[in-house]
Amino acid sequence: MKYCLYTLLISALTLAQSTTSTYVTDLNGRRAEASSITASNGERTELSRSINGREVPLEQTEERILRQDANSKVTEKIVRKYDQTGRLTSTERVVTEEQGFADGGSIVKASTYVSDVNGQMHESERKTIESHKRGAVILADAIIQKPTINGTFETAEKRTSVTEPSDGGKHENETVYRRSQNGSFYEALRQTTDAQQKGDQTVENTAFYEPDVTGQLKLARQSVSTTSKRSDGTEVTEVNLFARAVDGRLQDNESPQQIKEQQIIERRKRADGAVVEALSVRRPTMSDPKRLGELKQVSETVCRGKCSADH
Repeated sequence: MKYCLYTLLISALTLAQSTTSTYVTDLNGRRAEASSITASNGERTELSRSINGREVPLEQTEERILRQDANSKVTEKIVRKYDQTGRLTSTERVVTEEQGFADGGSIVKASTYVSDVNGQMHESERKTIESHKRGAVILADAIIQKPTINGTFETAEKRTSVTEPSDGGKHENETVYRRSQNGSFYEALRQTTDAQQKGDQTVENTAFYEPDVTGQLKLARQSVSTTSKRSDGTEVTEVNLFARAVDGRLQDNESPQQIKEQQIIERRKRADGAVVEALSVRRPTMSDPKRLGELKQVSETVCRGKCSADH
């Protein structure tokens, strides 16, 4: 999970269409389609198989530009979520206004509305993200407000971020502050990311610090990814996930970081233009938590249409 606060994720509204299908291996060892996504004209629909084999929607997203000029843009995003039978369970509407600054930074204000059990929409969150550039350094601050029981909004979370160039790459440092029960803010999370380009390889190291039993921030987990390209154009990413304890084992706050999972992601472009991404995973065995087990492919995703092997 990334806590990038100065970039608000808004998908591009394009006229191109893409279809993405994800396949997994079922209990009988057969390849089966688990889900599919179609995207076109700012609309995105995710489908899955119900328990009786029917294709039902999981999530539908619509995005459109309400207003745009040289320095600002207002967009609307509507997300409809469904249960496993295809029944609509909730609707979310996000209205985002972005204003650019002369220094290359921006201020982004987003209001989120969520439907209740009766289908009525209520504002559930207000988010303001302000970023500025100081030379090659990007400084950003975010304020997230939530409604109180009396209907007013108060700040529930603050985030600060600094992104600066480093030797052969960049360094990012983000801190998350959350409101405590007494109304003060405490340091709830810190994330640092170092990305470097080493020849034809890109290496990214992300560390997550969370409060321990004493309330002090301590390294909780870490992710190290290395991306390179083979001679045939296949892009290979190796992601190693570290934690104080592997899944299924009691966590000790004093334990050193140990690998809990290794992911191998291979992306290649086929002759027909489709982009194929295969995900394989290795995890420690219960008998020897310090040794990774056999590498097993867990899914394959095929994208047709507006696809890029670089994503």
